[in-house]
Amino acid sequence: MDEQADEEDESDSALREAVSAVYAAAPADFVATRQEWVTRLRSQGRRDLAKEAGALRKPSVAAAAVNALVRAGDPAAERLTEVGARLRHAQSAMDVTGLQELRAERDAVLAEWVAAARRHAPVPLTAAGEGEVRDTGVAALAGAHATEVVLGGTLTRALAYSGFGEVDVADAVARTSTGVVLTRIEGGGAADQPAPAGVGDPSRDDDGATPAGPDGPDGAAEEPDDSDALPRLQDELEAAEAEVGRAREARKEAAEAAGRRRDELEVARSGVEQARRLLAQAEQHATTAQERADRAQGEEDAADEGLAAARTARDEARTRLEEAQDAG
Repeated sequence: MDEQADEEDESDSALREAVSAVYAAAPADFVATRQEWVTRLRSQGRRDLAKEAGALRKPSVAAAAVNALVRAGDPAAERLTEVGARLRHAQSAMDVTGLQELRAERDAVLAEWVAAARRHAPVPLTAAGEGEVRDTGVAALAGAHATEVVLGGTLTRALAYSGFGEVDVADAVARTSTGVVLTRIEGGGAADQPAPAGVGDPSRDDDGATPAGPDGPDGAAEEPDDSDALPRLQDELEAAEAEVGRAREARKEAAEAAGRRRDELEVARSGVEQARRLLAQAEQHATTAQERADRAQGEEDAADEGLAAARTARDEARTRLEEAQDAG
């Protein structure tokens, strides 16, 4: 019974060692490092552990930055832990004043957290990536279990906290068939991690090759194994998920652009309608003005006729007067 327990402890230790080494690798080296450990464990006859290692998920860019921050022993991690504990204590005690006093400190530690992730990130963080790092910090502040997950150094995706309930950590850390594997890092970086297969491994020759018989490492026929397919399928899934994310973002941008164009069309239609109303009003004014002009012209013509008749009558009266004067 003790021998079986010792074997289980040894297997658990070997798996934790593999997990720690794989998640210490830069994102660009993650797949290769994972495959090195799959090969190493398989060469040791630990096929079940090799399958477990081959199923480890590649971390997102934001998760890789958080893992690097934690593994570097940056003070921001300890600061986040300390402030989170005080925030949760004040919240459980319903200490409104204490929570208000901690608000500025909370904002400061989150700013330190993002800045530290930016410094240690294996690849440059975008604004969206920094937002995910900050969301992960917020989640760590909200729950002790989330803090443990974040500080394990094996984060696979960013965390988020909705403001109530427990933080969802499902599929957020390295997971095996026996449960979540947490490798708490108390400082130190890649130098503290075990060497990959072929480096200081007594089962290897000096050139890094595994001594092998005609059919395999132990001279026995190699059993069919699907471990090699797991990393490839995992990478295909991650690539598909990334493509879905890009497509979702493209659709969001297209929807926003379409919304703006619809707004512009609505404004243009409104302008056309207003122009039509103004044109109708102008045409009505023109018609009325024309009618008035026509009436004024008629009145002017009548006035001209009246003036002409008055002049004729005047001339006739003058003629009669002159004739009367001549006769007298």
